[in-house]
Amino acid sequence: MLGTEVARVFLQLHRDHGVEFLAETVVESFAGNGAVERVALSNGAVVKCDFVVVGIGVAPRTEPFQAAGMATDNGIVVDEHLQTTVEDVFAAGDVANAFNPFYGSRLRVEHWANASDQGLIAARSMMGRPAGYREIPYFFSDQYDTGTEYSGYATDWDEVVLRGDRENREFLAFWLKDRRVVAGMNMNIWDVHDEIRELIRSRRMVRRADLADAEIPLSRLLHAEADDAPRPEALSAWASEGGAV
Repeated sequence: MLGTEVARVFLQLHRDHGVEFLAETVVESFAGNGAVERVALSNGAVVKCDFVVVGIGVAPRTEPFQAAGMATDNGIVVDEHLQTTVEDVFAAGDVANAFNPFYGSRLRVEHWANASDQGLIAARSMMGRPAGYREIPYFFSDQYDTGTEYSGYATDWDEVVLRGDRENREFLAFWLKDRRVVAGMNMNIWDVHDEIRELIRSRRMVRRADLADAEIPLSRLLHAEADDAPRPEALSAWASEGGAV
């Protein structure tokens, strides 16, 4: 989800707090006398333990809604007003696979902020005041003494541009597709969340060097004149500065 560059930061964060990662192997079995005491791995190793936490993920429960005649597809299918395919029935939150006009596709987001925002839209639609749900997906995560906010929706990208001090975990990360920011993350840097979201929403073409330069305020990238955006005839010069075309 985050790509190699940012994932390495989180990997090191956990290692610095004593977490050991066992990669390229899977769990074969649990063993113990009345409780789990050992975990056998596919590479032949055995890990002694006092308890095991298994994270298997979650899936939207759609069967009752299918039985009620609603369309489902990775959740309950709803339009931008959060209405299901059954008249006067609405859905919001983790289970709602909602059409987002900004992306031109359906998104199902598992985060409380999404449920809160969608609930307002669903309520207005129920009252005959339909409004479209066009929010940029968002989540935050606090891990140890590190706080992170992520905005956007990046399933694929051309590159990740970092701004700030990655070693001390005080930086911004931008996921670029076709020279446009499709997602952004701030780690231990605050009061930039709104600007990152607006940069995504603007769909403005940006220079890699400008994104990486901490001396250039994000507001400058947001409010630059259209003539400041890279033009096709300037691509060769821009590429020579280290940009990706």
